[in-house]
Amino acid sequence: MKRKFTAFAVAIGLFVVFAAGCENESEENRAVVIVSSINENTPFFSDVIEQGDTVYAGVDPAGNPIIWDADDFIAEDYIPVTFYNRPYNNFISTGPGDPLSDFLITRYRVEWRRTDGGDAAELVTVEGATSVLVPSNTFVTAAVLLVPFQAKNNPFLTALQYSPNEIMAIGHLTFWGHEVGTQREWSFEAEISVNFGDWIIETKQKRQT
Repeated sequence: MKRKFTAFAVAIGLFVVFAAGCENESEENRAVVIVSSINENTPFFSDVIEQGDTVYAGVDPAGNPIIWDADDFIAEDYIPVTFYNRPYNNFISTGPGDPLSDFLITRYRVEWRRTDGGDAAELVTVEGATSVLVPSNTFVTAAVLLVPFQAKNNPFLTALQYSPNEIMAIGHLTFWGHEVGTQREWSFEAEISVNFGDWIIETKQKRQT
Protein backbone atom coordinates (compact mmCIF):
# COMPACT_ATOMS: atom_id res chain seq x y z
CA MET A 1 0.00 0.00 0.00
CA LYS A 2 3.05 2.21 -0.20
CA ARG A 3 2.89 2.41 -4.00
CA LYS A 4 0.16 3.61 -6.31
CA PHE A 5 -0.87 1.51 -9.28
CA THR A 6 -3.88 0.79 -11.42
CA ALA A 7 -5.96 -2.36 -11.54
CA PHE A 8 -6.85 -2.02 -15.18
CA ALA A 9 -8.99 -5.13 -15.34
CA VAL A 10 -11.44 -3.81 -12.80
CA ALA A 11 -12.14 -0.86 -15.07
CA ILE A 12 -13.70 -3.30 -17.52
CA GLY A 13 -16.58 -3.71 -15.11
CA LEU A 14 -17.82 -5.23 -11.91
CA PHE A 15 -18.08 -8.98 -11.77
CA VAL A 16 -20.43 -10.17 -9.06
CA VAL A 17 -22.62 -13.13 -9.95
CA PHE A 18 -25.24 -14.77 -7.80
CA ALA A 19 -26.47 -18.28 -8.50
CA ALA A 20 -28.95 -20.26 -6.47
CA GLY A 21 -28.54 -24.01 -6.43
CA CYS A 22 -28.90 -26.93 -4.12
CA GLU A 23 -27.94 -30.51 -3.49
CA ASN A 24 -31.39 -31.69 -2.43
CA GLU A 25 -33.70 -29.13 -3.96
CA SER A 26 -37.28 -30.38 -4.21
CA GLU A 27 -40.83 -29.29 -3.57
CA GLU A 28 -40.34 -30.45 0.02
CA ASN A 29 -38.29 -27.32 0.69
CA ARG A 30 -40.44 -24.41 1.80
CA ALA A 31 -37.60 -21.89 1.57
CA VAL A 32 -35.18 -20.80 -1.13
CA VAL A 33 -32.15 -18.93 0.21
CA ILE A 34 -30.02 -16.85 -2.15
CA VAL A 35 -27.18 -14.36 -1.91
CA SER A 36 -28.69 -10.92 -2.46
CA SER A 37 -25.37 -9.04 -2.46
CA ILE A 38 -21.66 -9.45 -1.71
CA ASN A 39 -19.55 -6.51 -0.55
CA GLU A 40 -22.42 -4.19 -1.50
CA ASN A 41 -22.15 -5.38 -5.12
CA THR A 42 -18.64 -4.03 -5.63
CA PRO A 43 -15.31 -5.77 -6.37
CA PHE A 44 -13.08 -6.42 -3.38
CA PHE A 45 -9.50 -5.20 -3.13
CA SER A 46 -7.57 -7.57 -0.89
CA ASP A 47 -4.59 -5.77 0.67
CA VAL A 48 -1.64 -8.13 1.07
CA ILE A 49 0.03 -5.89 3.68
CA GLU A 50 -1.48 -3.25 5.94
CA GLN A 51 0.45 -0.06 6.58
CA GLY A 52 1.34 0.90 10.13
CA ASP A 53 1.51 4.40 11.57
CA THR A 54 4.84 5.23 9.89
CA VAL A 55 5.07 5.10 6.10
CA TYR A 56 8.63 6.29 5.43
CA ALA A 57 11.81 6.17 7.49
CA GLY A 58 13.44 8.99 5.56
CA VAL A 59 15.31 9.23 2.26
CA ASP A 60 18.42 7.57 0.92
CA PRO A 61 21.48 9.54 -0.38
CA ALA A 62 19.85 9.73 -3.80
CA GLY A 63 16.74 11.33 -2.35
CA ASN A 64 14.51 8.28 -2.72
CA PRO A 65 12.09 7.53 0.13
CA ILE A 66 12.97 4.63 2.42
CA ILE A 67 9.96 2.46 3.27
CA TRP A 68 9.44 1.80 6.97
CA ASP A 69 7.84 -1.63 7.35
CA ALA A 70 8.56 -2.49 10.99
CA ASP A 71 4.96 -1.78 12.01
CA ASP A 72 3.24 -3.19 8.93
CA PHE A 73 1.01 -6.24 9.38
CA ILE A 74 -1.22 -8.75 7.59
CA ALA A 75 -4.96 -8.47 8.19
CA GLU A 76 -7.66 -11.00 7.41
CA ASP A 77 -10.37 -10.00 4.94
CA TYR A 78 -14.04 -10.13 5.92
CA ILE A 79 -16.75 -9.14 3.48
CA PRO A 80 -20.45 -8.42 4.08
CA VAL A 81 -22.77 -10.97 2.48
CA THR A 82 -26.52 -10.38 2.42
CA PHE A 83 -28.77 -13.45 2.29
CA TYR A 84 -32.45 -13.52 1.38
CA ASN A 85 -34.91 -16.27 2.31
CA ARG A 86 -37.94 -16.39 0.06
CA PRO A 87 -40.78 -18.95 -0.17
CA TYR A 88 -40.28 -21.82 -2.59
CA ASN A 89 -43.24 -20.61 -4.66
CA ASN A 90 -46.05 -18.05 -4.57
CA PHE A 91 -48.54 -20.59 -3.20
CA ILE A 92 -46.65 -20.84 0.10
CA SER A 93 -47.11 -18.06 2.59
CA THR A 94 -44.59 -18.07 5.45
CA GLY A 95 -43.38 -15.69 8.10
CA PRO A 96 -40.44 -15.62 10.48
CA GLY A 97 -40.60 -18.54 12.87
CA ASP A 98 -43.01 -20.63 10.80
CA PRO A 99 -42.19 -24.36 10.76
CA LEU A 100 -39.71 -25.31 8.02
CA SER A 101 -39.43 -21.72 6.81
CA ASP A 102 -36.37 -20.34 8.63
CA PHE A 103 -33.00 -21.36 7.21
CA LEU A 104 -29.72 -21.91 9.06
CA ILE A 105 -26.45 -21.50 7.14
CA THR A 106 -23.85 -23.76 8.76
CA ARG A 107 -20.73 -23.79 6.57
CA TYR A 108 -19.13 -22.35 3.47
CA ARG A 109 -16.24 -22.71 1.03
CA VAL A 110 -14.31 -20.17 -1.06
CA GLU A 111 -12.56 -21.43 -4.21
CA TRP A 112 -10.58 -19.37 -6.69
CA ARG A 113 -9.98 -18.99 -10.38
CA ARG A 114 -7.64 -16.49 -12.00
CA THR A 115 -8.89 -13.92 -14.50
CA ASP A 116 -5.43 -12.67 -15.45
CA GLY A 117 -4.26 -15.89 -17.09
CA GLY A 118 -2.32 -17.11 -14.04
CA ASP A 119 -2.53 -20.36 -12.11
CA ALA A 120 -4.99 -20.36 -9.21
CA ALA A 121 -3.32 -23.34 -7.53
CA GLU A 122 -1.48 -21.13 -5.02
CA LEU A 123 -4.64 -19.31 -3.91
CA VAL A 124 -5.76 -21.14 -0.79
CA THR A 125 -9.24 -22.65 -0.71
CA VAL A 126 -11.06 -21.46 2.40
CA GLU A 127 -13.50 -23.66 4.33
CA GLY A 128 -15.24 -22.56 7.48
CA ALA A 129 -18.13 -23.17 9.82
CA THR A 130 -20.70 -20.49 10.46
CA SER A 131 -24.13 -20.04 12.02
CA VAL A 132 -26.35 -17.53 10.23
CA LEU A 133 -30.10 -17.73 10.75
CA VAL A 134 -32.14 -16.33 7.87
CA PRO A 135 -35.85 -16.08 8.76
CA SER A 136 -38.44 -16.41 6.02
CA ASN A 137 -39.05 -13.33 3.86
CA THR A 138 -36.06 -11.63 5.49
CA PHE A 139 -32.71 -10.17 4.41
CA VAL A 140 -29.80 -10.93 6.76
CA THR A 141 -26.26 -9.56 6.39
CA ALA A 142 -23.31 -11.41 7.90
CA ALA A 143 -19.52 -10.98 7.82
CA VAL A 144 -17.82 -13.83 5.97
CA LEU A 145 -14.09 -14.53 6.21
CA LEU A 146 -12.91 -14.39 2.60
CA VAL A 147 -9.10 -14.43 2.98
CA PRO A 148 -7.71 -15.69 6.32
CA PHE A 149 -4.25 -14.91 7.66
CA GLN A 150 -2.85 -18.28 6.57
CA ALA A 151 -3.92 -17.63 2.98
CA LYS A 152 -2.22 -14.23 2.86
CA ASN A 153 0.90 -15.35 4.67
CA ASN A 154 2.13 -17.59 1.86
CA PRO A 155 4.92 -16.76 -0.61
CA PHE A 156 2.50 -16.44 -3.52
CA LEU A 157 0.80 -13.40 -1.95
CA THR A 158 3.62 -12.04 0.21
CA ALA A 159 5.57 -11.58 -3.04
CA LEU A 160 3.09 -8.78 -3.85
CA GLN A 161 4.07 -6.74 -0.79
CA TYR A 162 5.67 -3.36 -1.64
CA SER A 163 5.25 -4.22 -5.31
CA PRO A 164 3.16 -2.81 -8.18
CA ASN A 165 2.11 -6.34 -9.15
CA GLU A 166 -1.34 -7.73 -8.57
CA ILE A 167 -3.38 -10.90 -8.94
CA MET A 168 -6.89 -10.78 -10.39
CA ALA A 169 -9.25 -13.58 -9.46
CA ILE A 170 -12.83 -14.64 -8.93
CA GLY A 171 -13.85 -15.99 -5.54
CA HIS A 172 -16.51 -18.69 -5.88
CA LEU A 173 -18.46 -19.06 -2.64
CA THR A 174 -20.62 -22.06 -1.79
CA PHE A 175 -22.85 -21.98 1.30
CA TRP A 176 -24.52 -24.98 2.93
CA GLY A 177 -27.36 -25.10 5.42
CA HIS A 178 -30.77 -26.52 6.20
CA GLU A 179 -34.29 -25.46 7.03
CA VAL A 180 -34.81 -25.18 10.76
CA GLY A 181 -36.52 -28.34 11.98
CA THR A 182 -34.89 -30.57 9.37
CA GLN A 183 -31.40 -31.89 8.68
CA ARG A 184 -31.79 -31.95 4.90
CA GLU A 185 -28.75 -29.99 3.74
CA TRP A 186 -28.63 -28.04 0.50
CA SER A 187 -26.38 -25.39 -1.00
CA PHE A 188 -26.34 -22.16 -2.95
CA GLU A 189 -23.54 -20.20 -4.61
CA ALA A 190 -22.25 -16.75 -5.50
CA GLU A 191 -19.11 -15.15 -6.96
CA ILE A 192 -17.17 -11.93 -6.49
CA SER A 193 -14.26 -10.27 -8.26
CA VAL A 194 -11.20 -10.00 -5.98
CA ASN A 195 -7.92 -8.21 -6.74
CA PHE A 196 -4.91 -8.99 -4.56
CA GLY A 197 -2.26 -6.30 -4.31
CA ASP A 198 -0.48 -3.75 -2.15
CA TRP A 199 -3.12 -1.04 -2.09
CA ILE A 200 -3.16 2.57 -0.98
CA ILE A 201 -5.71 3.00 1.81
CA GLU A 202 -7.74 6.18 2.16
CA THR A 203 -10.27 6.67 4.95
CA LYS A 204 -9.80 3.00 5.82
CA GLN A 205 -11.30 1.82 2.52
CA LYS A 206 -9.43 -0.11 -0.17
CA ARG A 207 -9.44 2.06 -3.25
CA GLN A 208 -7.78 2.02 -6.64
CA THR A 209 -5.50 5.08 -6.89
